[in-house]
Formats: sequence, structure tokens, C-alpha cells
Amino acid sequence: MAFFPTTQSEVQAWLQRFHSVNDSLDTSKIADIYAKDAKVQFGNMPVIEGLDGLRNFFGRSWVTLESMHHEIESFDMIENRIYQSCHITWQVKNDPEKEKVVVPAMAVIHLVKSGEEKGLINRAAYYMDGSPLKAVYQRLS
Repeated sequence: MAFFPTTQSEVQAWLQRFHSVNDSLDTSKIADIYAKDAKVQFGNMPVIEGLDGLRNFFGRSWVTLESMHHEIESFDMIENRIYQSCHITWQVKNDPEKEKVVVPAMAVIHLVKSGEEKGLINRAAYYMDGSPLKAVYQRLS
């Protein structure tokens, strides 16, 4: 992400690239969107720190997914913070029913404003109800 978005169209382009990295399910691309010392929290879970922590966390989750797709609903940016609502669609690997799980989600993303990591995420909080996805895993176990 080598740029810091300042216009609505730049923020939308930034979010589209952000989601394309996540939707690729490729942990080797994590450093394309997160700063080295990034801190990320999913709801009430403990904070995940640093690129290695993020690769480990996402690697455990993404390996079980056939696909993931984020659809942006709305967004706004104030100073260095992006507020975004979206819908996430997941499909779990080896699900004979090929169920598509769709949940609404909200994100607050803080970007680095200057320097070598300008435009990368240094802090983020993601909020969603993961229970529909957990139900698929329970059905498969």
C-alpha cells in the first residue's frame, strides 16, 4: 500500500486493495497491508501483534477456507482512520453443501501517516459475529 489515501476515490481504492489481499487467503501478502508492529483486535479476542502474529493468526483461519470475499457497503475517513462496513462471504473447504456464509462486519483501521510504512495499517479493530461460520465448522466435525 505505498500511499496514504486522502480522497474518497483513493480510500475506496485503498480498501479494494486491502480486501483483495485478505480475500487472496495468502499470508505472504500480509506485509503489503500491515505495518511491522501492527496491533489488530477481532471483537473481544486478545490483540494480535506484529506481522508474525498476524501471519500465524490468519494462517490458521485461512487454511480452512475455500474462499472469502469482502463487499464494501460504506466507508469514511477521518484523519488517519478509516471506518468501514461490509459483508463478508466465506466458503469452508470440504463442505459437501458448499454453504456460503455471509455476515455483516465493521472495521476501524488506523493508517501510518508518514515514513517508510506510510499507508499501512498500524492498528485495527474488526467487529463481526462469527457464529454462522463456526456453525459450519461444527456441522463438518
